Amino acid sequence: MSGRFIYFILFLITMFTVIVTVQWYLGKRVIKFIYNSKKIRKEIKKNLKIFVICLLIYLNIPLLYTFAVNIPSKPFSSFTMAVVVYPYVIWGSSYVFIFVILKFFDLLKFLGTKIKRNSSKKSEVENTFSSGRRQFLQIAGKSAILSPLFISSYGVLFERDNFIVKEEKINLGNIPERLKEMKIVQISDIHSGIFMGKKEISKWVNLIYSQKPDILLITGDFVATSKDSVDSCIEGLRFLRSYMPIYCCLGNHDYWGNEIELTKKLTKEGVKVFRNSSEVIDFKGYNVNLCGVEDMRMSSPDIENALKGLDTQKLTILLSHNPNFFDDAKKYDIDLTLAGHTHGGQININLPGITISPAQLITKYIRGKYRDDRKFLYVTPGVGTIGFPLRINVPPEISVIKFI
Repeated sequence: MSGRFIYFILFLITMFTVIVTVQWYLGKRVIKFIYNSKKIRKEIKKNLKIFVICLLIYLNIPLLYTFAVNIPSKPFSSFTMAVVVYPYVIWGSSYVFIFVILKFFDLLKFLGTKIKRNSSKKSEVENTFSSGRRQFLQIAGKSAILSPLFISSYGVLFERDNFIVKEEKINLGNIPERLKEMKIVQISDIHSGIFMGKKEISKWVNLIYSQKPDILLITGDFVATSKDSVDSCIEGLRFLRSYMPIYCCLGNHDYWGNEIELTKKLTKEGVKVFRNSSEVIDFKGYNVNLCGVEDMRMSSPDIENALKGLDTQKLTILLSHNPNFFDDAKKYDIDLTLAGHTHGGQININLPGITISPAQLITKYIRGKYRDDRKFLYVTPGVGTIGFPLRINVPPEISVIKFI
């Protein structure tokens, strides 16, 4: 039994324990609230308790399906997605935050009780707040507790597939004027699967087509879990391939889904897959080097093999799924490295002068343009999602790259 498999089993056990414990606690809190409420008639309290238990089971049907059967590789019917899957997603991406907020309020209540007990002016403390102010705080507290549900609903139902086109200009200095006419579109992290079906794919395919790029570059993660889920994505790429050349590298999820079969499918459609390899293309009489490496986590990137035979005095563009590879790439004559993988964090909290992102846990290259001397990196937040299908302050992006 491999160490990776053991870690995976331990991870599943830990996740299952957290999921059950947190939801059991929240269900218990709701039931306690019902029984303590004087506004709810006694005869219906028992029925509400049964309803809460049934609701929690209902909200976890997709999770139970995943554990019992498998992770779905394609979307269910629109009805099933709307009635079963999305309620689970909204609840599943919210309840941990609701739990944390509740425990925070419990801590405040505990500290407040301690202060009152230790105060010699208890009556003054109790009378500090007017009834109106108490009511305001109660409403604010309940709003805070429910806020994760509203935020998750927005991220799942609106921002997740609200694709944007963002233009990024890269100043490479003294390059031929004709190369400044080149228009590159980059996408990444498609994650074709249950939450990236034909409907979502058609949106970003149409946006790419509307840009009329000279070339489309894809920095990996075509699938979420299974190679079979890539078929709907292939249809979109087949349409785009009839209008523009497409080059790509593989991402870590592509190896989980059998990278050999995926590479065959992409190659059959005329998509060039770089696996520590390269190709020289002609743009208006000028050679441009395109190359790509294997994923850092799931394989062995070989930059020297990828650059083998190239005249790196010419414009050289590297595709690497993981942006951390830029630390190696910048040691070579590579003008621009394109990457994805981070999803821009998928959920960002923007505060004055600072952005908090989960991606900060794995990289210093979260999204956007980075520069080291005259070497550039652009990290696109991608078009798909992984884990829970939501985005907050990180819309899915079609990146348009131009040189100045």
